[in-house]
Amino acid sequence: MISLINKIIEGFLEKRNSKRLFSLIGELGEDYRFEKGSNIELSFGSTKNDISIGKRMRLRGKLASQYGGKIIIGDYFNLNANSVIGAVNSVIIGDFVSIGASVTIMDNNNHPVQPDDRKIKQLSESGHKFRSWKYAESRPITIEDNVWIGVNARINKGVTIGENSIVAANSVVTKDVPKNSIAAGNPARIVKTDIDQLPRFFDYKINE
Repeated sequence: MISLINKIIEGFLEKRNSKRLFSLIGELGEDYRFEKGSNIELSFGSTKNDISIGKRMRLRGKLASQYGGKIIIGDYFNLNANSVIGAVNSVIIGDFVSIGASVTIMDNNNHPVQPDDRKIKQLSESGHKFRSWKYAESRPITIEDNVWIGVNARINKGVTIGENSIVAANSVVTKDVPKNSIAAGNPARIVKTDIDQLPRFFDYKINE
């Protein structure tokens, strides 16, 4: 009986959270799902119009925008648990992109690098503008179609990850990744290329 009541309460809370998250996205395609742990944060002037997501989205992680940072995501997108995408500039993601658990994709440094500026941040209260990403170096991130990002990876500011590529688990990507490549390590380096030429396991193509 207690288990049934807990399930009913959990279902109610998930439905309420889904409705809240839907209201925080400017454009959202059909067949979306906000799963347990999903969250969206808009702060320091960002609005729902700064976030756009295509159809067939599955969200278990967090999207965060500050100062009008754009998060634009294509169709068939999957963001797993404890992962975060943060933008004060822009993060553009193509179609068929899947992101593993505990991944960080951040178009900025999160904090100033200059030592005295970091002291000022630490002395500022929670929620103060000096603690925002505005005072950190930022550059746009682009993740092209059909990219797979493994668990615990980090994608740093200014990076472009090419179409069809894979970022291995636990990698830290600081430079561009060419299309059809696998990047691995910290810092990540290219360990395999031309993966589009590998033998296939499936004997059919999409839309055949």
